Amino acid sequence: MINGKGIIYYEDGTTIEGNWKDGELNGKGIFKTSDLTISGEFIDGALSGEVEEIDKETGKLIFKGEYFQGQRHGRGKLIIIEDGGEISGTWIDGKMTGYGEYTFPTCNGRFKIQGQWLNGDLVSGKYNINYQPLKNEIDGKRLPINDREREYMKKLEQYQQKELTKECKNFILKLDQSDDCKISSSPLQMDLYERFHCFVGKESTIPNSGEGLFAKIFIPNGTVISFYNGIRLTHQLVNSRSWKENNNTISLNHEVVIDVPSNLNDTITQYSATISHKANHLVPGNNSVYASFYHPRFGDIKCIKAIKDINENEEIFVDYGYSNNDTPSWYKIK
Repeated sequence: MINGKGIIYYEDGTTIEGNWKDGELNGKGIFKTSDLTISGEFIDGALSGEVEEIDKETGKLIFKGEYFQGQRHGRGKLIIIEDGGEISGTWIDGKMTGYGEYTFPTCNGRFKIQGQWLNGDLVSGKYNINYQPLKNEIDGKRLPINDREREYMKKLEQYQQKELTKECKNFILKLDQSDDCKISSSPLQMDLYERFHCFVGKESTIPNSGEGLFAKIFIPNGTVISFYNGIRLTHQLVNSRSWKENNNTISLNHEVVIDVPSNLNDTITQYSATISHKANHLVPGNNSVYASFYHPRFGDIKCIKAIKDINENEEIFVDYGYSNNDTPSWYKIK
C-alpha cells in the first residue's frame, strides 16, 4: 500500500498528487487530466470539500465550489470558458439543481437571470436588471461613477421602468434549445439583454443591403451585443444547398450549423428572439466579430461582440468569414 507524499502516473497521462495513507489519498491533492487540473481536498481517495477546476489549455478557472465523492456537490460557481458568463448555485450529484443565478459576462454584472435549475438546465427564471450604483464586493462601498456610467445607469432605469412591458418583465425563461425543426417556443419574445443593446434598422448604411443591426446605446469595446440562435442543421445539408437558402447560416461547431430560415426572416411577425442574423458584412471596417456563447435560454449559440467602441445609432458590422473558394455572388462582386 502507498503511504506518504507522491504522484501516481497513468498511461493516459492522468496524474494524482498528494498524501496517501493505506493506499488512499487524503488531504490536499491535485488531479490532472488532459483537459483539467483539479485541486482540493481528498477524503479516502475521492475529492470531497472545496475544489478549484482549471482549464488546462487556457489556464482559466472554470469552477470553484464544493465536491463530494469525486463530483460537484454543494455550493459553487461555474465560469463558462467560451465567453466568461458565470452561473452560481447548488450542484447535486454533478448537476446544478435548485435556485441559481446566471450573470452575463459584460456590463459589470448588471444583467442576470435568476431562477430554478434542474439537472443543469434552467427551468424557470426571470431577468434581473440592476441600474443602481455598483458596490465593492469586499467592503460594500459604492464604486466611483463617471459620466458615461451615470448615463448608462439612466438608460437602464428608463429601459426597466418605461420601455419594458409587463409581459416582457414577467416572461418566464427556460432552456428552449432549438433543433432541426423548431427555432423557439417563443419566437417573438426578444431577449432583454439584446433588446437593450441593439435594434434592427429598416435600411443598412450599405446601399442595397436591406435591413441592418444598429447600436441602441454606446457600446464599449469587448461588450457582447447580440445573439445568434437558429435551427440546427448539419454541415452536409447546408453545403448541399444554394447560397439563396443559406443567407442566414453560421457555423456553430464542426457538427452543427445555425440557420434562421427565410420564412422566419421578418423580425416583427416571424422571429425576433435573437437578431444577430441582421448584421451586415463590412471588411475592412467591421466593428464586431462572431464568438461562441452559452445562453441559459438558447443553449450553445453564437453572439456578436464589439472589437472597438461603437456609438449610439452606429451600424454594427461583422466579417462573414467566407472562404475564397465558396462565396455568394454579391460577395464576389464586392
